[in-house]
Amino acid sequence: MRASRLAFGVLALSMLLFGLAACGGDNESEKPGAAAPTLATGSLPTTEPEATTEPEATAEPEATEQPQDGAVAAGVDPCDLVTKEEAEAVLGASVGEPTREDTPPLAACRYETPDFDRVSVSVLTYDDAGQAEEGFQMAIDINDYPEVSGIGDRAYDSRPIEDITVQKGRYELGIDVSLEGGDADFETAKDLAATAVGRLP
Repeated sequence: MRASRLAFGVLALSMLLFGLAACGGDNESEKPGAAAPTLATGSLPTTEPEATTEPEATAEPEATEQPQDGAVAAGVDPCDLVTKEEAEAVLGASVGEPTREDTPPLAACRYETPDFDRVSVSVLTYDDAGQAEEGFQMAIDINDYPEVSGIGDRAYDSRPIEDITVQKGRYELGIDVSLEGGDADFETAKDLAATAVGRLP
């Protein structure tokens, strides 16, 4: 009888402890799905943004001169070596304003009639007379151009590229006439070249 009471007491004590464990819990644990604590935004210290300064106005760049064309830079205007009036006299017809092609160190001028007859003048400017002589001789050696006497320092028959090419000092002058064709145009170009070379510096 005593043993039965002892067993019953142990059973009752066990049930009591089990019940307490079931009802109790960790009060500090978070409930499922509970939101994490957040800090109030008003409690954070704030700083005012630093004042920015306007960039100082920069001075406008000074105006620079427009680059000169090849003819002016070289000191020679090919349209002055053979004038419009001279070209019209040779071609026997009026010509429009000359067409300029300036690509330093080469400057060129072309007069043309409505029928496409034309007189072309070109000037190649070297650094010095020695370079001009070397370039002149190289053209003769490579192309076997025949030399022409009596014009400038030296001259050669540069057909079919041009009619005649003349060297004077550091300048190389080219004249081409397209009118009748053949030797007639060559002789006309020689006459123009004789006049034009005298106008070189």
